[in-house]
Amino acid sequence: MINNVFLLFTAIMYGWLGGWALFDPISYVNHVDLSINSNLGSAEIRSVYGGINFLIGIFSLIAIFKTKHQEIFFKVLMFIISGILLGRVVTLIYGELTSAFLYGFTAFEIVYFIFLFVAIKDMKRKIF
Repeated sequence: MINNVFLLFTAIMYGWLGGWALFDPISYVNHVDLSINSNLGSAEIRSVYGGINFLIGIFSLIAIFKTKHQEIFFKVLMFIISGILLGRVVTLIYGELTSAFLYGFTAFEIVYFIFLFVAIKDMKRKIF
């Protein structure tokens, strides 16, 4: 049950954030204090922030109804979150982790990482 709540929350959050960046990158970057200086910048926001996050949301929604996909979804999301957290650690080392916005997202990602770690470990314990 907790996995389905997590999946639904993930589908809503990643689907919404991804859709926002995918279809309105200017509004998205203005809200998160980034800037787009060219079509390349817009394309990168649409691709990295939009496309990837939107598909995470869709995959999460699918995993709610097709439980056989939950473990692979959790593993893929943990891989992605690990990469993001690696970037946050490097940002911290360079002294650039300075805004409440970044602290909020970092806390969100740490909570996700912990949940995914526990959920994957729990899935491996089940015999049937």
